[in-house]
Amino acid sequence: MSSNDANQIRPTSPSQYAAVVERRLPVPELVADRVWAIAAPMPAGKLTHTLSYVLLDDDGHFHIIDPGWDSTENLASLHESLMHIGLDFTNLTTIIATHHHPDHLGIAERLRRETHARLIMSRAESAVLKHQVSRVFRDATTYAKRLEGWGVPQARRTELLSSFARLPDFTDVAPDAVVDDGDEIVLGSHRLRVLVSPGHTGGHLCLIDDERALLYSGDHVLPQVYGGIGLGAMPGSSPLEDYITSLEALEAYHDYQALPGHEYRFAGIRERTHQIAAHHLRRTRAIVALADELGDAPIWEFAKRLPWTGGWEDLGGFFLHSALVQTEMHYALSQSGNAAAALERYPDPEYCETT
Repeated sequence: MSSNDANQIRPTSPSQYAAVVERRLPVPELVADRVWAIAAPMPAGKLTHTLSYVLLDDDGHFHIIDPGWDSTENLASLHESLMHIGLDFTNLTTIIATHHHPDHLGIAERLRRETHARLIMSRAESAVLKHQVSRVFRDATTYAKRLEGWGVPQARRTELLSSFARLPDFTDVAPDAVVDDGDEIVLGSHRLRVLVSPGHTGGHLCLIDDERALLYSGDHVLPQVYGGIGLGAMPGSSPLEDYITSLEALEAYHDYQALPGHEYRFAGIRERTHQIAAHHLRRTRAIVALADELGDAPIWEFAKRLPWTGGWEDLGGFFLHSALVQTEMHYALSQSGNAAAALERYPDPEYCETT
């Protein structure tokens, strides 16, 4: 992508952009008719908050997309933001989660218990969540076999098994309703078309509001951060290929305003999707270049030759696991027969820092 194309990715909310730069929570902000953006604080980390979206109904009720982390701090922050808009939890009717990660779905179950609001997720993401909390997913013996298949040296397996035992716990939240790609969610004057966008997770969804020209993009597309891929996927799926396909599906909404799950609202969806695809494909490109040298070597041998932020030697625990998972995804794409077309469409990727 040329620097001129990158310049087309621009904030549409100066106040949200300033909040990101200053590492503080943005104030509630009216986005469009009956649509507010509010901030849900996150625990200490690179990202300070999730962006939640409040959709007002005609009768005083409201709906919320991605209510954020399950914490006392976030509950108080949501209450304060709603008061700013003139609302309170008693009129919450619907909760929509773009995906199951705790900074998006986390507090939904608490809000549902207190308000009896109904929870909506994609059918695919509900299945992903069930897999994430299953015994099969958390079975150490199965994971040990995976390490062996990756060719991980024996000296590093204990470290990875210990890290695997500390994986974060997800709560198995059963949605009140599930939706599929192409379905429409009607919330008063809001008609949201569902676009299931696997990649970041196996059943991530985006929401399209054609009347207001808005794209609620969750973590699928963020304005600066390069979200992870395959952070919750079903066995046998191809998260990287799915992600590239899902990015391409957003090009039809280039003229819409993107309302992401983090950072700030922005314009330039087509340019950003191309930038993201090129960024992620740089490791696929590197694996293709290594293929003649390494042949059918295990994932470990490919992984240690790829570019990693901070360097391969400093990777350990979860970050080493993540690097191996990513390498496996890129290797799978390189072997699928679809790599050449993807690399041709997104040439010369920019080497931006991974987050």
